[in-house]
Amino acid sequence: MVARALERPRRLLMVALLLGVPAAAALAAGWASSLALDDLKDSARAQLALYNANLRAELERHAAVPLALAQDEEVRALLVNPTPAAVDRLNRKLQGIAQALDALALYVMDAKGTTLAASNWHSAASFVGENFSYRPYFRMAMDQGEGHHFALGTTSLIPGYYTANRVMAENRTVGAVVLKLGFDRLERGWTPGQEKLLVTDRDGVVFITNMPSWRYHALPRRLPISLPIVPEGTSEGLDVLPWAFGGASDRIALEEKDGQRRYLLTSVAMPGGDWTLHSLTSLDPVTARAWVAGLLAAAAVAMAALTAYAVALRRVALVERIALQEESRAELERRVAAATADLRAAENELTQAAKLAALGQMSAGIAHEINQPLAAMRSFADNAVVLLERGRMDAVRGNLAEIAELTDRMAAITRQLKGFARRASGTLGPVSVQGAVTQALALLESKLRREDITVEVDLPDQPVRVMAEDVRLQQVLVNLIGNAADAMRGCPVRRLRIGLVAAEGEALLSVADTGGGIAEADLPRLFVPFFTTKEAGEGLGLGLSISHGIVEDFGGSLAAANRNGKPGQGAVFTLRLTTTEQGT
Repeated sequence: MVARALERPRRLLMVALLLGVPAAAALAAGWASSLALDDLKDSARAQLALYNANLRAELERHAAVPLALAQDEEVRALLVNPTPAAVDRLNRKLQGIAQALDALALYVMDAKGTTLAASNWHSAASFVGENFSYRPYFRMAMDQGEGHHFALGTTSLIPGYYTANRVMAENRTVGAVVLKLGFDRLERGWTPGQEKLLVTDRDGVVFITNMPSWRYHALPRRLPISLPIVPEGTSEGLDVLPWAFGGASDRIALEEKDGQRRYLLTSVAMPGGDWTLHSLTSLDPVTARAWVAGLLAAAAVAMAALTAYAVALRRVALVERIALQEESRAELERRVAAATADLRAAENELTQAAKLAALGQMSAGIAHEINQPLAAMRSFADNAVVLLERGRMDAVRGNLAEIAELTDRMAAITRQLKGFARRASGTLGPVSVQGAVTQALALLESKLRREDITVEVDLPDQPVRVMAEDVRLQQVLVNLIGNAADAMRGCPVRRLRIGLVAAEGEALLSVADTGGGIAEADLPRLFVPFFTTKEAGEGLGLGLSISHGIVEDFGGSLAAANRNGKPGQGAVFTLRLTTTEQGT
């Protein structure tokens, strides 16, 4: 009788162990693998965006250097009249700048593509005398004013990224300034970790990577991989990356010392469409989470089957112990549920950490400006509660109106930062001078308040519009106002005055301070690139030079002088801009 009663529980136990455990493990592993893969893809895309920004920052870090040198009078003079003495002076100047920038080379070419001066003038692989007119960056600079190109140096045999800017003198093109940057520092920062990183050109050839053995290898063309850019060239004659099919269009298998490993391939096209940034992220975490989930599910099913079998046995043998078995089974289920909850909590913590890391980068700059309106809003809200209890409805309405104004102020802060951060269009048109001044002062409000600087604004009531570009005009004003604030640091009287006078088709906008003024010997060199009167480490000396160039692009001029014509009484910078018709 007992044997017959135990037969059915035994059969059910065998079915659960032989079929239920593998099925549960497979389902749980597949579910966990899907979730883990989605998380890994999100993380890989976020990491790739950071690497992309890192690469773009490295490319743009010194983008202003050739532009500034293209406006250098010494460079223009050399291209117009290349005397030996001028060549020697410029060679040494370029050498010093290249060393300070950690650049591979910095050189000046005439209109025919012959190098007249170079930072490596003293080395065996000197560019001086070499003709690079066939290089794409030179042709682009001559035709468009600016050129970029990555290539292997024909003289140095060192790969680098070239940035060239056209040099104009006497209303004609006289040559170009070229900066060559290497990627050693960037690749050192990309030390192989969880990701393997590489950048390919339009032909699918690797030229930047944290895997040295992959450099100058071509992407495989027969794998079903998904890329944002289809290589245009051919990989014939080049070694191909040792990639094998990893089971999907975004999976790559690699043979490594400890056996074959699979990676998730994530790619993004760089701006311009010529380069593609790829990352290979190990799929080991996905596999590990799938194994853990499968084992937990298998253990849970096995434990449940064994528990059910034990309960059946005890029901047959000892009815009085059924309650104890049920309690044991409930405890096992609680532990499984707790383990699953812990796993989900860990996943949520990882996701939240990634979100906080991104939010931290964006929120640090505006937290101070928003905290003050928030504190005021809390105070008005508390007062409104008290006033409401006292029945003073008019005062309550006033407090609510103040809160509404504060919310408008917070919205204005974020709107100003967003507007200032957008990329300039490069198109000139009518721009309100009063609006540009208001935006610049709003952006620097916290700095001026922190430095205890009194601001005096003398602007006409009628709108004055000038031919300019809004974002770049704000950039000039922010630079001038910021320099004025720095110049008044530590002075007993700190007063900033902004004045505007418009007459006869011109507008004169002045920014004056009460700082120490400008030394007479420094006035002629104030707008020369890399000249600065600030302490070492506080600036490259490009701010005023770039501002001067921007105003000249507007068809205007930027001048500097001492207030009252005497050093020690402060400085005044004057923008002369062309006005447009009122209301246009």
